Amino acid sequence: MKRFVLWSLLALAMPVAAQNRTADLDKAYQEARTAYNEWQSAIARRDQGVESQAGERIGSAAGGSRPNENYFARQAILEQQVELARQRYEAAMKRWNDLK
Repeated sequence: MKRFVLWSLLALAMPVAAQNRTADLDKAYQEARTAYNEWQSAIARRDQGVESQAGERIGSAAGGSRPNENYFARQAILEQQVELARQRYEAAMKRWNDLK
């Protein structure tokens, strides 16, 4: 009788566990997709931000101009955003792969 009760409980628990696993996989997949899209957006912003903006250039003695520290600071921020987005994507992919 005890075996029957145990098997009955296990049989009831399996579909619930499968539903939870599927829900966890779906959530991890969506998180990975969102992280990937954010990473791609950060790359696009970085690539679009290559041109200097107003106030980011300084005149040189030869009559030309060169980027100033504001330009390089903005470039560093854009690059940091790309790196953080890449790390979030890799972490989301790891979570998803660990659940598979």
